Amino acid sequence: MKQLTDLALLALLREDNNDAFNEIYSRYWDVVYAIACKKLNNREEAKDVVHDLFMVIWVKRHTLKITTTFIGFIYTILKNKLTDLHRRQSLRIKHDVEYLNLTEETDNSLFEQYTTKEMAGQLSLEIQNMPTGMRKVFQMSREEELSVNEIAGKLSISSQTVKNQITSALKRLRVKCQLY
Repeated sequence: MKQLTDLALLALLREDNNDAFNEIYSRYWDVVYAIACKKLNNREEAKDVVHDLFMVIWVKRHTLKITTTFIGFIYTILKNKLTDLHRRQSLRIKHDVEYLNLTEETDNSLFEQYTTKEMAGQLSLEIQNMPTGMRKVFQMSREEELSVNEIAGKLSISSQTVKNQITSALKRLRVKCQLY
């Protein structure tokens, strides 16, 4: 078999001759593997691609139409296999990135919901623990959205007292709830 030309081997291959296939495999495997390794920079992937290439040759042995040299034909198959692999890898990376972004968004959303709920609970508890006068001034300021002068008028206290109570309440919340 070693003395046969590529065309003679292909003729035998079309007749299901295993020895012809083995000769083609041993004749071209090293060259194709070297090219695949160089292109992929990964020996395992290169082996897989080269094995796939020879599988294509075996499966399509009855319908092979070679219009160039046999090595040119093999190189074309290799180029197509490498292109397919690159597309699959790019698609996999794209899907992985989309999945990670979706997971990250979901995780962040859940985290934000949890921390917001927790923070609201801490704030509410701390507001309830404020002295009565401070709590009343703070709630009128934040919940009822009254101005300093309106609160002072309703509670019959000075505007400066209202400002001091609000400032003290905010400081207390920052310290107790670790708000910055």
